[in-house]
Order: sequence, then C-alpha cells, then structure tokens
Amino acid sequence: METAPGDAWRSFCQRLDAVGEKILAGDFAPETEVRGEGYRHLARLVSYALQWHLDFHDPEFPVFHRYDDDVLKWGGPNADNHYYRAKVDPRGAYRIRFDARGVRELLISTPEGEMQLEQYRVFAERSLRDFAVGADGHVEIRLGGEESAANWMPLHPQTDHVLVRLYVVDWASDAIPAFHIERLGNEGRAPALPSPAGIAAALDRSATWIERTVTYWRTFLANRRAGAADNVLRPPSTVPGGAADILYGGGWWNLGAGECLLIECEAPRARYWSFQLYSAPWFESLDIANRLVSLNCEQMQIDTDGRFRLVVSASDPGIPNWLDTENRAAGMISYRYVWSGDAPVPITRKIARGDLSAHLSPLTPRCDERARRTQIAQRRAAVARRFRR
Repeated sequence: METAPGDAWRSFCQRLDAVGEKILAGDFAPETEVRGEGYRHLARLVSYALQWHLDFHDPEFPVFHRYDDDVLKWGGPNADNHYYRAKVDPRGAYRIRFDARGVRELLISTPEGEMQLEQYRVFAERSLRDFAVGADGHVEIRLGGEESAANWMPLHPQTDHVLVRLYVVDWASDAIPAFHIERLGNEGRAPALPSPAGIAAALDRSATWIERTVTYWRTFLANRRAGAADNVLRPPSTVPGGAADILYGGGWWNLGAGECLLIECEAPRARYWSFQLYSAPWFESLDIANRLVSLNCEQMQIDTDGRFRLVVSASDPGIPNWLDTENRAAGMISYRYVWSGDAPVPITRKIARGDLSAHLSPLTPRCDERARRTQIAQRRAAVARRFRR
C-alpha cells in the first residue's frame, strides 16, 4: 500500500523528534554546551539528508553533491578535502569530466554505501596519477559499462555512488574544478517529475540516515576512546571503509586550565599529511575558517632538523604550529598520511603552558600577535575562495 505524502511527512517529523530527545538524554551528551551544539549538528544532518535523498539521488540523471565542507560535516571530515558524491546505478555506464589543470591530487572511489549504515566496502579507487590527462588539461573517465583501455573504472554490482576526494593543500592557489557526471544514453534528456511514492521513500531514507548517523559516530568515538590514554596518539593505520592509501592516527586531548599538549614528530615522506581537531561526540571538524584547528604539510612549520613541533592548547602558544581547542577541555586529535613512504609515530607531552618554552627546540620559530592575525585572516579568505562563501 502506497504511503500518503502527509503520512510520510508526519512520520519523518516524528522520527526527527525522537532523535532530538535522544540528544537530550543525559548519557548521550551530558554537558549543556555540548548538547546545545548537538542540535546544530542534527540540523546540519537534516539539511544534508534531505538534499541527498530528494535532490541528488537519481542515478539516471546524477549530479555531484558537495558535503563535509566548512559548515555541513560529520564523521571527521578532512579540512583539506572537498568531498563530492553522485548516485550511480551499477548496471549503467557514466562519463565524468573535469579540468585537471592546477589540481594537487584527488581520489575517486566507488563505495558500497555508508559507513554508518555498516556498508564499508570500497570496490575501486584511483588517484589523479592513474588517469591520462588530455592535451588541454581535461580528464574524461568512463565509469562502468564495457571495459576500455584508458581512464576506465568498473562498477561492482553493489556500488551505491561514486565519491571524489579533492585535495586542496595550498588553500590559496590549488585548483578547485567542477566535476560533471552523466549517464551514457541520457544526454540531453530530462528526468520525470517526482512521484508521491518516490518522495515518501526519500523521506524514509533520510530519517534512517539521520538516526543511524547520530548514533554511529558517537559510538565510533566512544570505542576509540575506551581503553586509550588521554594525550597520547596511536600509530597510523588504515581503517575499515576508508581509502587504502590513507593512514589514520590520533587520540584525545584532555587538558586542564593552563595546560597544553606538545606534539613532536618527524615529517612523514607523504604526498599529503595533516593534523586536525574534532568535537565530541559529534565528530565535526572545528571552525576551520576562523581558528587554527588544522594544519597540513603546506601550512606546518618544519624545523631545520626535519621535525615539527605542534602545540594543542586553548591559548595562543606563540609559535606558528598551533591547534586551537576553541576552549574545549577535551576532543579528538586526528592525523592523516596519504600516499606515504613511512609512518612516523608522534610523541606527545602534556605540560604547563608556562613551561612550554623550556620544552621547545631552539630551532622552533616564534609567532607574535600581528603574525597570528595575518595567518587567520589569510585562512578566512582562503575558505571563502574554496567554498564560494
């Protein structure tokens, strides 16, 4: 029996209300400030889910949907990535086009679905170096259908969508191309109007995705923290559902007033690497535009001994490599090594803010207030460029 549109909408709203009540529960997010932030997180998830399932979910006429950016985020997004996904039918064949001129790097993969829906498999994955680039700098990829000699990727029968991770490492200058996808045979055609049954199904999928996302990432973070010592970073490794070429490491900062965490490490031999901070239990990146909450291999100051010293703290430590906790007492630190020839493990020390200078190398440069304001102003302008704000 077909669900009436009014019934589908009422069911969607009731399920959202239940998720909101879950956030209010004392054991989900006990701190008042964190719980309030949870409603912003829920609203962001609703915004994404409705767009993806209602407006970007047609494999006959797919369009790349940007997500996990500076505003809409979940699941620990990389501040240096632009994420795009497009719905595909594995029985079909598609063409993807983009301008590769000035692109630093990218990964294109074909996932089974969503980690929070317990769909972890990634069937095929390619980087920019795997594709032939035309004389005009453009790339055309064939996805699915009959195998071809160049720039072809298969579609496994259980592929749900195609995912693009674009790496923007130099925020001020790395290219950010548009990605265009079309199903072969549908060029120049128009999609049918949505049916009441189709909209009802999309609302049901949206509600399910929101319910599972809120719970999944909270549990993910809780499991990561269980048994792990605070202020210690675990060695890098691959994770289920993640890309094979990405090593992840991390841990939890837990700092009292006047304390900071000093991280020291040899710079990895990687094409890309970064250190970033995330909120708990929402697993959102912090304010990447207005605060120094992430630093990558282009932004990090490397000392002349080939090592970097990085400080996690609420107050400015006066060195270029600072990760600002936004005055949060605790949260997650994550680092990534991508296409890396080694896997150095960072060393951490929790120290009093007043004792920091004694623990820094004499090679570590200093950063005064004027330099810091310039650093943040440049960051804000770069985010506006990246995300068209």
